[in-house]
Amino acid sequence: MTLFFDHLVHQVQSPENTKVFLNKRNIHTVNGGQHTMWGTYNTLSYFGLNYIEQIAIYDRNLFENAVKLPYSLHYTFKRANERYGFSRIALRTKNIDEEAQRLRALGFEVYGPDACSRTRPDGSVIEWKLLHFGKPEQAIDFPFLIEWTDTDEERVAQLKANGAIDTNRTISMESVQFYVKNVQGTVNLWREVLQLPEPEQQEQCVSLHLPNIRLDFYDEVAAATMTLGHLNEGAFGVTLKDTDRTKETLVFPGAFYWINC
Repeated sequence: MTLFFDHLVHQVQSPENTKVFLNKRNIHTVNGGQHTMWGTYNTLSYFGLNYIEQIAIYDRNLFENAVKLPYSLHYTFKRANERYGFSRIALRTKNIDEEAQRLRALGFEVYGPDACSRTRPDGSVIEWKLLHFGKPEQAIDFPFLIEWTDTDEERVAQLKANGAIDTNRTISMESVQFYVKNVQGTVNLWREVLQLPEPEQQEQCVSLHLPNIRLDFYDEVAAATMTLGHLNEGAFGVTLKDTDRTKETLVFPGAFYWINC
């Protein structure tokens, strides 16, 4: 069962301010909406169906209840002392119930699939299912899995119609960068659990390939060289490709947007 990259989560203090910053730098970003079950809200930067979600808390009580779900996005954010920056990635599946059975058979703690929704600014509701899994004391949390109610074709049409996907832009997502203390061990584990092809040894990192993006894993020395600073384990960067602009780096706390031409 093939998994596709869906989105990268960027924990921010203010999605509104992040949206203004990114739009000024020609990264098309729109209002998302509220997750009324979690007390969070977001803005979104789409690159086709791949996207980056900038997310923050609007209701502390709802959020504190949401963090009780192990291996969830909110659980990870809380465990990291609510540190801003890139946090988790989500992988898209069309067989989330079968994935739950498969992961349980591998011995993981599995939560879900759970039905979720978000209210868009226009009042319409978007729905999906989420699956979270892991084991206690793991260094970084696995991606969580998502299955959208609408088909890919329906979602693309909706996102173009409401302006979330800007058809005039040429920018795309190429890769997500992770710093991990044990590169080979993490890569081998993710490859096995996520059923991915053989890893590729790059000059500075080891890469795993999903059908629609690359995941690059760096050790501490290589990651520090790239960012010129201290990093915590987990996602720290995203590479975007845009043939209509010059090379540029956008720096946030705990998150780097590398734009290549």
